[in-house]
Amino acid sequence: MVFCRNCGRQFSMEDATYCPFCGRRQQQAQPHQVPPIQNSSSTIVTSSMKNPGTAVLIALIAGIFGFQGIGHLYLGKIAYGIGLLLLGWTIGIFAILVLIGGGIAMAVLLWIVGIALWIWQAHNANKLAKYYNEYLVQKSVAPW
Repeated sequence: MVFCRNCGRQFSMEDATYCPFCGRRQQQAQPHQVPPIQNSSSTIVTSSMKNPGTAVLIALIAGIFGFQGIGHLYLGKIAYGIGLLLLGWTIGIFAILVLIGGGIAMAVLLWIVGIALWIWQAHNANKLAKYYNEYLVQKSVAPW
């Protein structure tokens, strides 16, 4: 068993590259016999961390149904998430209107842009979740 150098939680040797709880990369993770001492502030920090995998999963599943940006709402980036949601809806509605008007090529192009937005917003949710956790551990306060 290994203890995370970032949050101090214990996990198996198979996950030694990244901590499954906080997502932080473990540099040469070493097994420890005694877990690091945790004070009350580190317990609060660990409990309010965001799981990057959950952020990606929420972003991908909600995005399939046309709700881009829900992963960002999970992270607390409310305005950013709503902006992505509105952008996704605008692209989708515009693609349908163009398709009804007979512009098949333009509609396909807009759907490709929508799919690219869906993939990007999931990747960005993952990146922001990792940043959120790192900032929270370093400063003991949420970044936004």
